[in-house]
Amino acid sequence: MKSLYSNRLFMSMLTGVILTVIGGIYYLNHLENERTLEKERNIRLDYKQWHLPEGAKARIGAGTIRAMQYSPDGKFLAVTSDIGVWILDAQTAEPQHLLAPHTGVINSTSFSSDGKILAVGTENGTAQIWDTVTGEHLNTFTRREYYFGIDKVFIMPDSHTLVVVSSHSTMVDLWDIAIGERKKTLSTDENGTTDDHVKYIPDMYMNLGGYINTFSSDGKTIVSYSSNETFRFWDITTRKEIKTLKAEPSGYISSFSSDLRTLAIARYKKPIHLWDVNSGTQKKTIKTDKLDSSFLVFSPNGNLLASYDDNAICIWDINTNEEKKKFIGHKNTVTTVAFSPDNRTLASLSRDNTLRFWDIGTGEEKKTVAGYGNSFSDVSISSNGETFMSIGFDSSTIRLWDAHTGQHAKNLIWHKNRVWDAALSPDGSKLASNTEFERKIQLWDVNTGKLSKLKGPKRHVSGIAFSRDGETLASWGVAGNHNFAIQHWDVRTGNVRRNLQLTNQDGFGVPEDLYFDEKIFAGFGKLDSNLFVWDLITGGYKIINEDSVSLKKVIVARFSPDGRVLAIVLEVLSLQAPKTAGNIVLQDVETGAPIRTLTGHTDKIECLAFSPDNRTLASGSKDKTIRLWDIETGSSRVVTDPSWTDNYRMYAGVASKLAFSPDGKTLAIGMKRGDVHLWEIATGAKKKTLRGHSQQITHIFFNADSQTLISTSDDGTILIWELTHPQN
Repeated sequence: MKSLYSNRLFMSMLTGVILTVIGGIYYLNHLENERTLEKERNIRLDYKQWHLPEGAKARIGAGTIRAMQYSPDGKFLAVTSDIGVWILDAQTAEPQHLLAPHTGVINSTSFSSDGKILAVGTENGTAQIWDTVTGEHLNTFTRREYYFGIDKVFIMPDSHTLVVVSSHSTMVDLWDIAIGERKKTLSTDENGTTDDHVKYIPDMYMNLGGYINTFSSDGKTIVSYSSNETFRFWDITTRKEIKTLKAEPSGYISSFSSDLRTLAIARYKKPIHLWDVNSGTQKKTIKTDKLDSSFLVFSPNGNLLASYDDNAICIWDINTNEEKKKFIGHKNTVTTVAFSPDNRTLASLSRDNTLRFWDIGTGEEKKTVAGYGNSFSDVSISSNGETFMSIGFDSSTIRLWDAHTGQHAKNLIWHKNRVWDAALSPDGSKLASNTEFERKIQLWDVNTGKLSKLKGPKRHVSGIAFSRDGETLASWGVAGNHNFAIQHWDVRTGNVRRNLQLTNQDGFGVPEDLYFDEKIFAGFGKLDSNLFVWDLITGGYKIINEDSVSLKKVIVARFSPDGRVLAIVLEVLSLQAPKTAGNIVLQDVETGAPIRTLTGHTDKIECLAFSPDNRTLASGSKDKTIRLWDIETGSSRVVTDPSWTDNYRMYAGVASKLAFSPDGKTLAIGMKRGDVHLWEIATGAKKKTLRGHSQQITHIFFNADSQTLISTSDDGTILIWELTHPQN
């Protein structure tokens, strides 16, 4: 019996060793793959500097990718990003041109039949024509009725006519590409008014998505979708309705074949239903309960359908209803795919920042190219303004950059899972990071690359932060049984200095903002609306919540640079209570007592920022104004601009981020529509506007001398601006 037990023990230990070795080999291969892909990313940094906005000296990222489309001859692949359309060589994936740079969000693209020109439809109401061979801008078509954006563009098979769809005005225009004029096609609108240019189509609610096929390949038919879940098909030339299809069960994901004869429709994790448009009946069902996709894409010949199922790309044979191939290789969610014109190759883009090409016949991966679709989940800068770091969505790599030039400095790679949070020490010499739902903390020496591993709370770490002097690292997270723990680490030794256990009733929650120096550790809870103050000298702590009964939502909270004042914007969710999202409450951090309430904004406040001298608070509101508040008196100055108030596009004139320059002379205002405005504090005059982002500004940083500004955006790019550069 003892011998049997020994043998089992030996086999168990041997199995453990083997699994450990296999896991180590897998992890080493993972790191090697990361380093190989990173090398490719660095090689491709140069093309990302094409068409830099005026005043910018560097760009990081190629823009968040929205869609892909092959040219009809298969030579080019048009990759639509938030900063323009990248034209790639379809064989090598090498960038050839960046078309329509910085012209706003692009809703639709269309190649001519010979692939020599590309039409681009933008959210800002322009239809542009570009030469794909030379990269030259050929023409722009626009009119007053396009003010709220162009939804679809389509170049007719004759390559001479451009169809422009603006669903907000239920309008379909036909443009002569050669002479640059709208074609005179007599039609009558729903009120009986004759217009010799405009083609109205009633019920043109185009919620099929900006990149889902809406036109038949022969250019004769367009499909619209009405609110009663009905698809309507129209003759583009006569404006007459051809047929109607009411597809049930309806779904969140829809796609038509290129000839508009087959409709695929499905819900999340539900079967895919195929409809015959001509007969108006459901003809087949693809049985899958793993559909986890934002796309259903037909091959050009209509025989294949691509979907994203269970972390893999599935290719379905429409004729047999069977799975033809499954492509596994991307490390994260696939966001868009495109079939080649010959139906033999599938291109796919993923949040793992790779573009991959697959052989549909063999199921093999033909090519992988890194550096596409790069976007950022977090960006932060060292207090000395010399270095900033970036973390990509679902990435295991932390990248460090020179804050003056935007040049890539180095990478820190050790994580098996994606990086959840990271923080730079004030002098940029240390970096701490943690991964998703793990208790491990990585503490890096940035200069030497030396790594120390710290063990956080028992369950997992939810946040980390350095003290103002950089000597202490704080970590907090779940310790077990819904209890919370806060630990303070000595950065030099890696030893725990302080450990505070909190019960569920105490709470600390998710901090909306933190202040941390050698005397105090304070945070304001995003979920629980509590002010938490830990006196690091005495070891005492207190949690302050003036009104724990009312249901409140934290809009934004900021500590003053000296940690004495907390500015809070709270929205009371109770229907009986007055709305307060336009008010700012100033609170004394030491005592928790309210100082005063700042009133003046007429709509919800979106962002706050304190001046470096602690005397001024800036606030940005949906009322399209910025207010500069005197902390001592509560009085305010209003900053606004006619371009904000006169613009009726969604979110126009609304700020998303505010930041004072270190010298306190300039306020940077980052807008929800992508611009960054610089205002002189002393005079209240606008100094300049930085235009280059197409989506909401998410971060603004100045370097130490206030001469360089770093902006990050939801468009997936970081821009480095030279503030002394002449700018109109």
